[in-house]
Amino acid sequence: MVCSSGVGFNPKVEDTLYTFDVAGLYNGLFVMSDRQTGSVWTHYDGSILIGPLANSGIRLEIQPIVHTTWAEWSKLHPDSVVLDWYPEFADQYRETSPGQGGLGRMFQETLLNADERLPQNEMVLGVNLGTEYRAYVLADFPPGWTVINDTISDFPVVVFIDSEADFGLAFLATVGDQELSFTADGQSILDHQGNSWNVSGRSISGPLEGTQLTFVTSFVSEWYGWAAYHPETTIYGE
Repeated sequence: MVCSSGVGFNPKVEDTLYTFDVAGLYNGLFVMSDRQTGSVWTHYDGSILIGPLANSGIRLEIQPIVHTTWAEWSKLHPDSVVLDWYPEFADQYRETSPGQGGLGRMFQETLLNADERLPQNEMVLGVNLGTEYRAYVLADFPPGWTVINDTISDFPVVVFIDSEADFGLAFLATVGDQELSFTADGQSILDHQGNSWNVSGRSISGPLEGTQLTFVTSFVSEWYGWAAYHPETTIYGE
């Protein structure tokens, strides 16, 4: 299965570590079943659709994911390991491009909400804070690092975007009682105090070195999926 939405979760809820398998499609996106109870969960917001855990209030916690190319990742983390090539599955490997290829019939038939404000496969960074949802169209921003100082649900938010790598993450723009204002020069991310920050929201130099910004629920997705699950979403700049 080829998917453009990279969503990460903490699989441990209370004292249970859940493991998952792909279970099918719902609302245009794949869903997963846990091996412990057989309950079916979405891979988009970590909620439970059906099964023994339905209506239990249990939900997986979304974790920040650096959604980027292998070339960019390996520059940042040269000691990383990667899943090996399996010759027996060679006929299933193929080149893919996030946000390309249209939407298959099976995906179309399961959609509960089709939003025509953007093309279905447009790559966006979806951000949720409080009761508000907002989509940032990656193609609207120039190559290199872009920083957006925004406000969502009355909270100051900073959004880091690299349109070339189809990357984006959002964080609260505060450290303690300080509200920070961020800029980018295409190669690095800075704040008005002179601190430098990496893509994971950690200060790497300056007075706040070592400080971690608070992650705001955010991940890269194709527009159709984000809008299907969050029909109330706004689009940045509109």
